[in-house]
Amino acid sequence: MKESEGGAIRLSCIYMRTIESKDNPLYKILQGSATASFARKHRLLTVEGIRHTADLARFGRLPDYLFFSDDEKGKKAMDLLLAADGAFSGLLGEEQLILLEPRLFEKASLQKSPSGVMAMLEFRLPQLEEWLSEGEGKERRKLLVLEEIQDPGNVGTLIRTADAFNYDGVLLLEGTASVWNPKTGASAAGSIFHLPLLESEDTGKSLPLLKEAGFTLIAADMEGESLAGFSWPAGDFALLLGNEGRGLTECALDLADGRAAIPMGGRAESLNVASAGAILMWAGFQGGSQDTLDMESHDSV
Repeated sequence: MKESEGGAIRLSCIYMRTIESKDNPLYKILQGSATASFARKHRLLTVEGIRHTADLARFGRLPDYLFFSDDEKGKKAMDLLLAADGAFSGLLGEEQLILLEPRLFEKASLQKSPSGVMAMLEFRLPQLEEWLSEGEGKERRKLLVLEEIQDPGNVGTLIRTADAFNYDGVLLLEGTASVWNPKTGASAAGSIFHLPLLESEDTGKSLPLLKEAGFTLIAADMEGESLAGFSWPAGDFALLLGNEGRGLTECALDLADGRAAIPMGGRAESLNVASAGAILMWAGFQGGSQDTLDMESHDSV
């Protein structure tokens, strides 16, 4: 049962604000956060779906606001997230709980079939220098570096894969789809909250910083050494992946200490960058021993 109380809603002893106008200032911010430029400027991330929203609490990331659709889907989300045993039970104040008219929720959502809940939170990215300093002394740090990868789906998938293979961070260089793009976050499936994400606009400055910090730079390059016989560094390394069509820039290739190519025995000319990145990250994670990889030489890509 719900009752209107002067612009607020009481649902089973849970109070929340209601927004019924598209001109509401907070609603405008929610809509704006769906664009990468606005989200980057204001350092905002939006997360949609019951599972992904609940994961925020699991990762220790409480949202600034939870938005629910005023329909059956929103009611289900409330029951699961705000109940006594819900992920956010007692953790958020009524000013942080927002009920939206269904038409407003659908307009703000990026999902084809909105799930009835979305969260909005501030999100800070550490600087590369800060990350390097904090990680000093850690054994065999592994960093994924993305340069000019433009598809946010690919970027999110690569972040998720780096998380799966226990990489220590992801550096997004110039021209790469932003972590502030909601599609990147959706493809990363929560991994953006598991490992540090770094951004830099200058390949020529960031990669030398890594080398000065003792990182070996390994470039993915179709003209490189076959992964079948490639020797991965025993110490810190950064795996560099480039644009979906052009690959890495000459600047990145020139700064690389080694170049690795994936052996392919079939007739496909190339792999999607997310697929290639998964293979290379797995190889780096394993250490690239010949016994582990057990590959024969083929044409490389």
